[in-house]
Amino acid sequence: MDILQEFSTVLLQARQRKEATQEQVAWSLNVSQASYNAWECGHRLCPYKHIVGLINYFDDELFTRRVLRILLTLQHNMAGLNALSEKEIKSYYSKLIVLLSDECEQWIKTLQQ
Repeated sequence: MDILQEFSTVLLQARQRKEATQEQVAWSLNVSQASYNAWECGHRLCPYKHIVGLINYFDDELFTRRVLRILLTLQHNMAGLNALSEKEIKSYYSKLIVLLSDECEQWIKTLQQ
């Protein structure tokens, strides 16, 4: 399954679990129903800012985990990691985890101010 199809399936399933219409989800994100439909039908991947909005709207751990895996797959492919050895890939992701952890910590500090 390609990434667009996977994302559209994940999105449809989350919307069905929430028992929401496409119009309701689109309205909550301040996008047109046609744009949302394109995401759910696998014609387009939605912009990152809307992925965050979808995660907040659905408030669904399964959706969040699956979307994060899709985003990691996209990042993995764009970074050209498929050509690296397993050791190099593990090193890359270890560094990424440390950086994300540090960024999250810094972000939380700014929220507390």
